Amino acid sequence: MTEKEKAIADIYIAARNSYPENLLYVMPVELSKKLKSFMLIREDLTFILDITEQLISLKESADSNTTTELALWQSILITYGKCFTENKAGFSKLEKSQLEQHDMKYQLLHEYLMELRHSYIAHRDDTVHEQAMVFIKVSKTGYMLDGDTEDIIIARKLASPRVSDLKSLIELLNLLITEATIKIQKNGDKAHNAFLKKYTPNKQRVFWSII
Repeated sequence: MTEKEKAIADIYIAARNSYPENLLYVMPVELSKKLKSFMLIREDLTFILDITEQLISLKESADSNTTTELALWQSILITYGKCFTENKAGFSKLEKSQLEQHDMKYQLLHEYLMELRHSYIAHRDDTVHEQAMVFIKVSKTGYMLDGDTEDIIIARKLASPRVSDLKSLIELLNLLITEATIKIQKNGDKAHNAFLKKYTPNKQRVFWSII
């Protein structure tokens, strides 16, 4: 059994344990892919929301830690970008256009987050977010052949944002979670009705998962 098959088996078992008195049918991919996409997106956004709240708490505490803060911030950027980028599996993604009906500040914040994702996290571009300089250290005599000549590199990475900016991010995340929930409801109703209409009870048995 592959790792993917093990993961699917775990889901089957969890579903069976949650609904022991019911028959469970696996909805075919052609009906459920969009629904699965937006459910996974909402999980990602909820995860980002949790991390953002933890980052705020850490920054406001007396025990702040720069490394942990940077790790949480990078996790936020990676997962946020995942919700808006194309994927080989053909899952649906959120679109920037969904923010056009809302305040411009959310569109600007989204663009900033995606720019960070593209130029700082997913790729290394020459930007303000990550810079380094290399120096040659020599003795005060100025002679390059001195034995203490050494290459020195000093780097600066973008720190996690201010608490006020993170609170703005929480507003954006709550807005996007609402948008994802609307998509889930719409695609859920569509998939549900299509399944009941397309598959007779006998045909539905093909999709019944027995654990």
